[in-house]
Amino acid sequence: MKLTAQEFGRMVDGACITATMSFSSQVDLAEAAKKYEFKQVYGFASYYDYLLKELKGTKTGVGGGVGSSLGAGTERTEVKVFEAQTYMNMGMDEIDMWMNIAALKNSEFDYVLKDIQAVRNVVPKGHNLKVIIEPCTLTSEQIETAVKLVVEGGADFVKAGTGFLGACTLEHARLMLRAADGNVKVKCSGGIRELAVVKEMYDMGVARFGMGVKSAENIIRLLKEEE
Repeated sequence: MKLTAQEFGRMVDGACITATMSFSSQVDLAEAAKKYEFKQVYGFASYYDYLLKELKGTKTGVGGGVGSSLGAGTERTEVKVFEAQTYMNMGMDEIDMWMNIAALKNSEFDYVLKDIQAVRNVVPKGHNLKVIIEPCTLTSEQIETAVKLVVEGGADFVKAGTGFLGACTLEHARLMLRAADGNVKVKCSGGIRELAVVKEMYDMGVARFGMGVKSAENIIRLLKEEE
């Protein structure tokens, strides 16, 4: 099935989380979300209240990022749980949590699993929990193990990364989809800027795309030109 601009917009988790951005980026994020009906938005935590207010009554939910530690996911489990619970209480829609990458690489699989399960316990069913694995930092075998832990932990999505540590490639998408085997959905994010890549990932079965506002707007413009 051909990907349309409207459908793609509804598959986008728009993000404005780069350290050089200011409050104006959050305004731009909210306006783009309204225009293109993004599925979710992810902004600065200190402006979540603003995003919730601006997007109330729209088709776009506000998501919360949990346990980054500069992309390593090494925040203590109780801190991740506190963040997730706080955001649920605020009225957030979905949670994107970082897997503890250091623990994964050290083969502390039980720790990684319990970390995910602890957050799942405070994110009710009906609210998607996505687990970020930063595949650009992992081997193929580690990606497979990470995805299987996401499945076992009860999450709804496995997510690639932020792009700060490297781009999500077609090979990453293929590996995540193969390991997921339909048991969790796959979100590709980080450094995805080309329409051809988006189309191929879509055809492979990727369910969600995470990207900045300008990148999303450019893909939507290109798709509209094809219609």
